[in-house]
Amino acid sequence: MNKVIKKSIYFLGLVFMMSLASCDRPYEEENALMYIWFEVTGKVVDESGSPIEGITVSSESADPVQTDADGMFTLQGGSEPAESAAFRFVDDDNSGKQYISKTVMVDIEKYEDGHGWNQGYYRNSSELIVTMIEESVITPPTSDVEK
Repeated sequence: MNKVIKKSIYFLGLVFMMSLASCDRPYEEENALMYIWFEVTGKVVDESGSPIEGITVSSESADPVQTDADGMFTLQGGSEPAESAAFRFVDDDNSGKQYISKTVMVDIEKYEDGHGWNQGYYRNSSELIVTMIEESVITPPTSDVEK
């Protein structure tokens, strides 16, 4: 075989092996893509502590889920590395009592290392119980002034 072809094959093989090896190294460049996987679990209750079914739980980096009959939820997704994340709780089923939407910051902590672009696996650092307040009809005050 021609020496040039042999050298080219060896060179391409070396480049290929180096590219594979670099996938397992953590990114050290400042602008490199880094990512974490998270799982946040919790319970949604009303002011009396009773579980609420059907509350939609969402974040920017995960598909929304709804609470079950026990008010429990598990939200899984991925995002840029952070020590906390914002989660939105919305009562959008329009059945039964209605609750005021709220956003909650949840602290997350690493429980397993990742490698390469995956910086690890995270979950909420403490038990998460979210209390929703029932929406009440606000009646404007009456006035004694005649028009």
